[in-house]
Amino acid sequence: MVSSVPAESGSATRESGTSVFVSIVVPVYNAMPYLTDLLSSLDAQTLDTSLFEAIFVDDGSTDNGGQVLDEYAAGREHVTVIHQENSGWAGKPRNVGMDSANGEYIFFVDSDDWLGAETLTRMRDFALAHDSDVVAPRLVPAGGRKGGGSTFAQTVIDAPLEHMLKTLMPQKMIRAELLRANNIRFREDKVRLEDGMALVKAYCAAHRNSILGDYEYYYIRARSDGANISMAPIDPASYTASLAHIATTLMEDVPDSDYAKDLVAGLFSRKGLKVYRGQRFLKYREAKRKGWIQAHREFLAEFLPDDLHRFEGIRREKVVCILNSDHDGLICLARLEANEERSPVLESVEAEARYLKFSARVPNYVSKPVSFVAEQRKTKEQQRISLHCSDSQGADEQLIAAKLPLDGAQGLLDLSILLADGRLKRIEFPQGVPETTHLGARVYRTANGYASVDARQLRAGTLQRVMNRVGKVFGRRSKL
Repeated sequence: MVSSVPAESGSATRESGTSVFVSIVVPVYNAMPYLTDLLSSLDAQTLDTSLFEAIFVDDGSTDNGGQVLDEYAAGREHVTVIHQENSGWAGKPRNVGMDSANGEYIFFVDSDDWLGAETLTRMRDFALAHDSDVVAPRLVPAGGRKGGGSTFAQTVIDAPLEHMLKTLMPQKMIRAELLRANNIRFREDKVRLEDGMALVKAYCAAHRNSILGDYEYYYIRARSDGANISMAPIDPASYTASLAHIATTLMEDVPDSDYAKDLVAGLFSRKGLKVYRGQRFLKYREAKRKGWIQAHREFLAEFLPDDLHRFEGIRREKVVCILNSDHDGLICLARLEANEERSPVLESVEAEARYLKFSARVPNYVSKPVSFVAEQRKTKEQQRISLHCSDSQGADEQLIAAKLPLDGAQGLLDLSILLADGRLKRIEFPQGVPETTHLGARVYRTANGYASVDARQLRAGTLQRVMNRVGKVFGRRSKL
């Protein structure tokens, strides 16, 4: 169905007599060619089309996306396309989609992402089994996008608020009645965290928030054209005002005030203190750095005036600097972090009998390097090898050397440096270092620019033949 006016919302029943379980709401603006991946993934869903509907709100696209949607909807009863003038932000199209939704749940999906084939079936089964109000599916980064990680590592039926607050992006399936009963809407002006403001309100109102981590549900893409809204520059004052809006919701809707403050502190640690991290803070102009400090100082004064104890480690140090407007102190902390963010860099690879000898330049981290690690990519088994370190003598890095035995090497091995505090730092493979093959084992540069060894072609018996030859050579020499 194609429309320029939203239909009335409510529980709809298809001609088959089956009610719609979930309404997929998709705001669309100049999403081609990525939009076609989403459309294909909807056609591939294992859930019967009588149980879901897809509502696309074309926010005045100037590419051919509107035409593609109209053609797509023409042969599909469960698909609705609404065209509207450009609003400039995702909030209004999401609200328009909500107003037209007929499902028991509403699933917010972005037009440049796509779904796993079993996503809707699995989410429906889970929601019915556990009576969840909010279901957060596992996000799978695509196209270089960051996200997912430990938040979606496993399924959590009753996810506490501190867990849910780690995911403020809109890709959630939410009970429609919860949204309507609590008048939860998306901000329609051009404001950051408009999705987080709505979601936190829903999290607080929900009887049960759940996280689904047992399947690759939702592929979230970084667009190659850089047109993701999240890629746009951020104004410190307006962003912090959005953060304050979320903090106000937590303080008002969470009955336990001490717990609410813990939640606000966690929120500020993730969404506020991230701007002071390493190179990110150092790359800002001084005026913008001071703009962040001022905005955050006011935020802390309003919501966490006497709550330094809620922060630990370097976060606590940063909060102290913010409260004291200590720009230089934050610069020092950022430089320290910038060094910690650096990776070891491969210097050379040499073939040596039944070994591969590696040299790498390792930054002088706060925690010292203790081992060279070859981790089997499939099994995650680690081989830890002792290091030989040069004296740094005041430099910002040191040279390390390690010999990787090829006896028993199998599969793909990812190379890292293990630090004393337990961190693994992957070794970068710079463009200038040539790949090396020895006895069938190949040292190569991964797509992400790191050093790995492909031992799948390591020839059986080759090592023994080499050792036999070495033995014969030394044997003859010993007779001389």
